Amino acid sequence: MTGFFIKKAFFDGWDNLLTLIALNVGFILLIILFLAIPMIASGKVALTIFMLVLVIYLFHFYSGGVSLFLGDLVFDRAPEFREFPSYITSTWKLSAVFGTITTIHVLILMIGFPFYISLGGVFGLAALAILFWVSVLWWFISLWIFPVRRQLNTEVKKVLKKSLILFFDNPGFSVFMGIYSLINFLISVATAFLVPGISSILYSHQIALKLLMYKYDYIEEHPNVNPKEIPWGALLMNEKEKVGPRSLKGMIFPWKD
Repeated sequence: MTGFFIKKAFFDGWDNLLTLIALNVGFILLIILFLAIPMIASGKVALTIFMLVLVIYLFHFYSGGVSLFLGDLVFDRAPEFREFPSYITSTWKLSAVFGTITTIHVLILMIGFPFYISLGGVFGLAALAILFWVSVLWWFISLWIFPVRRQLNTEVKKVLKKSLILFFDNPGFSVFMGIYSLINFLISVATAFLVPGISSILYSHQIALKLLMYKYDYIEEHPNVNPKEIPWGALLMNEKEKVGPRSLKGMIFPWKD
């Protein structure tokens, strides 16, 4: 399933490249605002923290709207950009909670890392390790939050609970998604976040959950099946037909296929 996910995410992203680039513009503006914080705040600590928190919340509100917008695209609905504000308003509660968790997390890191480094010794090193691995764990869990909101449930508590369950039920794939997202983020840095960009990362998360849900639908119909014996080939047949026998050569030079 992982191999097909990579192929589908790549070609679906290519098919919707202009849409993804347009959505990336919003993220680029937020990144510019983030980078401008030192200049705007002029060294004032209170204003710096306020601006940082503001950017975090704006980022999550926009990300929620983008993810739901792209979630509809994943399920073969063609949303229009004039509908985009409704996607933000429909997920503002979850985005606000997500933004609050991220804000608290960032503030803890800003205070905790310097403090524990200054302590030194075994205790300081252990505290740093715990802080690091808790942050990594939250990163993996958080990948599923907006896809779960679009595809499984709209209640904030249940979204967070199901995201936690998805991680612990699929730790290998969740770790892969975290690494995949990080690689795409680093590639995006080289293109000033225009391509593939953050919107492509959010798009891939929606695709990943859609494919993963085929497993759960199958288990629901066959409750005694061994999870290691999921017939992915048969389950993903329709998805594979949608993608088709595509190649990089055919993508760049379609007239030669």
